[in-house]
Amino acid sequence: MENLISVAKASKLLGIKRSELNEQLRAAEIPTFEGNVDFEAVKAIAPAISLCESEILDRVRYIRENGQKTDRHDVENRTVQELAAEVRKLRTDLMVEQRTADHYEQILVDLARKLGELQSSDNEETKATALGLCEWLRENIRS
Repeated sequence: MENLISVAKASKLLGIKRSELNEQLRAAEIPTFEGNVDFEAVKAIAPAISLCESEILDRVRYIRENGQKTDRHDVENRTVQELAAEVRKLRTDLMVEQRTADHYEQILVDLARKLGELQSSDNEETKATALGLCEWLRENIRS
């Protein structure tokens, strides 16, 4: 266990109760030590933990900075009204992208939560399938 994280902090990152996470850890046979758990093991059963708000904020920042590059001479020749309209359009585009990103993030969080619940199943095949899907999801989120 190299990268330890407290179970409490991991549950906060996942947005679930600590008792729920403990149940999922027991079901997946992931050991804890003095209230801590291996971060990589938690990510294996809960891929949503990889979704950092900072990643989304980095994307939003990139859109803001690179939304539409214009030539300096073009800007000088445009009226204030044209530039204001352009800014409004870019703000609207950014807001739509933020909402879309939030929506997809919520879908992934819900999916991860449901997969975590399946890992608590009494059926070993269901547990194994849920764990495999969590690992697949985590790998695809990284790419």
